[in-house]
Amino acid sequence: MLTAEPQIANASRYTPAMLAELVGVPVSRVRSWQRRGWIAPVEQQHRLSLFNFEAVTAARQLAALNRLGASSQLISKKLKEIQQQFPDVQRPLSELTLILDGRTLLVRRRGGLVEPGGQLRIDFDAFSEGEENETPPTLPSAAVFLSRQTSPSEQASSGNLATWAADLDETGDLRSAAEMYRAALAAGGPNAELCFHLAEVLYRLGDLSAARERYFQALELDENYVEARANLGCVLLDLGEHELAISAFNGALASLEVYADVHYHLAKTLDRLERHAEAAQHWQRFAELAPESPWADGAQERLSR
Repeated sequence: MLTAEPQIANASRYTPAMLAELVGVPVSRVRSWQRRGWIAPVEQQHRLSLFNFEAVTAARQLAALNRLGASSQLISKKLKEIQQQFPDVQRPLSELTLILDGRTLLVRRRGGLVEPGGQLRIDFDAFSEGEENETPPTLPSAAVFLSRQTSPSEQASSGNLATWAADLDETGDLRSAAEMYRAALAAGGPNAELCFHLAEVLYRLGDLSAARERYFQALELDENYVEARANLGCVLLDLGEHELAISAFNGALASLEVYADVHYHLAKTLDRLERHAEAAQHWQRFAELAPESPWADGAQERLSR
């Protein structure tokens, strides 16, 4: 699971982790939505995406559709139908209100439920039946490319392999995703972003040592990759390396002091080590930077002790 430095609190900015917590999905789902163009960051600092409230609105609607059981393939299809119905709407997930009535999707616009001559009702009934009729994309195996048994015309670029890896990640096939990310790195050479995504997959697989090494590799390639440094801190915590984790968090803040998530994790870590005075400084900074964060109440409770 980023002119002048952005003031996250004043501009109501949300990191991927904050956005995921706010709408109740894994951070990998937020990254998938961003990759598909369904949500877009308003800015990036040192590779860290920052989202505004428009993205929160879109993410809430996507999370609701996911909870109904809609696949990304089906959501993409229905969004295209909506855009055909409303060609002047550029961002239907944030510009329109999608109302879930049972298993039916209604679109509200300008105070009413609309379609030519009445209301637009897009039937999402029985998603499970719809899923059976869908033809899932056929994704190749990393072994095909590692064996070099493909012809030159069939060989995939590192970019294609990375896209397939992300698709496998999205379907929950984490082991295949990890192998495909490795294949992408073998095809294209060292790449900080691919190392980061591979580390995330390895972390979710529970392979903490391997995740740690890939986060380190991402930082070797881009020392200012603040999300990689922050995530490395979290992995080090899970491995019981508290002092190294604190160093990683401090390193992330040295690159981007307004990274609210890091203040939060650092404050929790310092409290765990009974370094409460130091922790309080980071709780206070977190509260200043992210008063609308899903973790804000916990920070205020801690500061009130």
